Amino acid sequence: MGHAEKIWLLLIGLTAAGAWLAESGQSSWGLSLVVAGLIGTKGHLVIDHYMEMRTANQRFRRLLHVFVVLVPVLVLLSHGFSDVLKRLTTIA
Repeated sequence: MGHAEKIWLLLIGLTAAGAWLAESGQSSWGLSLVVAGLIGTKGHLVIDHYMEMRTANQRFRRLLHVFVVLVPVLVLLSHGFSDVLKRLTTIA
């Protein structure tokens, strides 16, 4: 089994773990941290191994990695400020 296949299996495993956690119905900071970690890990794996950004322009690679950090931060913010976000996004 090659390196790409191992990364792919790891991504499948991380996705399955995230789906399992989502189905648990829990809502806690610990769970949000784990989910944010899964999202970040998967993003970094995709950027480095499937998008082949290791050899790309460093500015562009850094921009993608900042995005991959930003998304989990937004997940954490949505957990911490869910009531505020609900009020801001409700029409009625």
